[in-house]
Amino acid sequence: MQDDVFFQKNNIGHHIATIFDDLAGFTYFVKDAELRYVAFNQSLLRIFGVDDSTQVLGRKDHDFMPDHIVKSIRKDDLKILETGESILNRIELVPSGNGFVDWSTTTKKPLPDNQGNICGIIGVTRPFSQSKAPLQQSKELDPALEIIHRSFRENVAITYLAESSNLSLSSFQRKFKNCFGMSAKEYIRHLKVQEACHKIVQTTLSFAEISYSCGFSDQSHFSREFSRIMKEPPSSYRLRFKR
Repeated sequence: MQDDVFFQKNNIGHHIATIFDDLAGFTYFVKDAELRYVAFNQSLLRIFGVDDSTQVLGRKDHDFMPDHIVKSIRKDDLKILETGESILNRIELVPSGNGFVDWSTTTKKPLPDNQGNICGIIGVTRPFSQSKAPLQQSKELDPALEIIHRSFRENVAITYLAESSNLSLSSFQRKFKNCFGMSAKEYIRHLKVQEACHKIVQTTLSFAEISYSCGFSDQSHFSREFSRIMKEPPSSYRLRFKR
């Protein structure tokens, strides 16, 4: 109950939420030590598909998301609570509502109480397009990124991407990893899965057709990569979001 008293006395989290409501694409949240939501902005309501904040206040992730997705989130949250280590600017595909996913940068930090004890977690997810600092540090990647976004469905050679940026293969790989937190190959796989998410929700295409249109070698490869990145198979993803 000590955590509840702390959050009740310090209503700052709710005031901060109103600021994030004015920042397009930003999702803000605070969880207590029991991983219950105690503060958040309207973006989280849209992701959870609810209209009223009272439907989220005091609830947990498992009230809104499947167990296999909650398992990954809970693992991160518990590590923060136990170690006090933050997750800083992790680039990933995150839900944006109605089955869509977008590139975002996620930061989660431990939240201390007045005695310095960790009593919760505060986090922000923002659109990656609004986080230009890494890219500004490495403008050489621009030609490669244009090629990737234009041709990610094809088998683009990493050596070709490096040459397009006038970089050696090792330099290109290092700069790309520094910017995105993943290799160029992994980034391309994420782009394919992002498009697949949209096609699963927006179309009636079969999974075989989606795997082909998104550039996967076959449906089995598509299912493996989709499940690895989205933490659930394509079939359950369609079942959750297809209208």
